[in-house]
Amino acid sequence: MLPIWLDLHARKAAVFGGGAVGRRKANYLAGEAEVKVISKKFVDGFLPQVQLVEGEINEHLVHTIGWADLVIAATNDRDLNDAIAAEAAVQGKYCNRADGVSTFLIPSLVERDNYKVAISTEGRSPGMSKYLRLELDRFLGRKYDLMVSLQEELREAAKRSIPSQMEREKKLWQVLEDRDVWSALENDLPRARELAMQKLVG
Repeated sequence: MLPIWLDLHARKAAVFGGGAVGRRKANYLAGEAEVKVISKKFVDGFLPQVQLVEGEINEHLVHTIGWADLVIAATNDRDLNDAIAAEAAVQGKYCNRADGVSTFLIPSLVERDNYKVAISTEGRSPGMSKYLRLELDRFLGRKYDLMVSLQEELREAAKRSIPSQMEREKKLWQVLEDRDVWSALENDLPRARELAMQKLVG
């Protein structure tokens, strides 16, 4: 599988199963997509924008998969998940299932204001994905978020003053390798910006 970022605004996701797994995946996708969950019953905690449809899954299967761009099979019935995945394949839809081979995966996510890190073991160990997320969450402190903002500012300045793209990339990388800039980032942002600009124009 290839990691890829997708813009899911104006896209639709169908989640079959109203348990904890279905809730987690529905709430994740509802950050951008329109999400509909089909189940006979639902646990608490679904986001308000998630549409809950109560009923027998088999009665909604073909129509709802036709409506969706992405399909989630998250029931506790393996045969039913098989049927969901099979129908998704017939209709040419990407399907993620909680208990088997999927055609797309939902990663563990470390999220900051200016960047995101997605983690996946490609279904081999969900526990390890969570463990890696917690480790990275502890490691990735505020300075990395600040550096993204600083690099964005420097990139715009470099476009105005350095004609060569190759030279711009070289200068920006030099800032990333500058320990003095990194040291100043968390405690003295103006100083970090000053050092970075000197590196850029020097």
